[in-house]
Amino acid sequence: MFTAWSESAFDYYRAQTDKNPVAHIGFRLINHEQTYVVEHTWVAEEARGQGLAGIITKDFLDQVAAQKKKVLPLCPFTRAFFEKNPEYKSLLAKER
Repeated sequence: MFTAWSESAFDYYRAQTDKNPVAHIGFRLINHEQTYVVEHTWVAEEARGQGLAGIITKDFLDQVAAQKKKVLPLCPFTRAFFEKNPEYKSLLAKER
């Protein structure tokens, strides 16, 4: 597994030589770059049903925790992930 950050995405590749990701989390930073607003999670059609959305979400959240930042999940998948995985709830940003 190979992941890559960009200004607005966290992408999962099966190998470093891959040109296109097989899973993707789209986000934007707010609150003086302290909060990730997760806008969507996507998995390529041919890779669905393998649990990649959960894998990439765990990887993303582990890196967010290492950065000591928070997450505001607008994405329905990410919201559901937080509900099913209470060990990550400390990363939730408080909604105003």
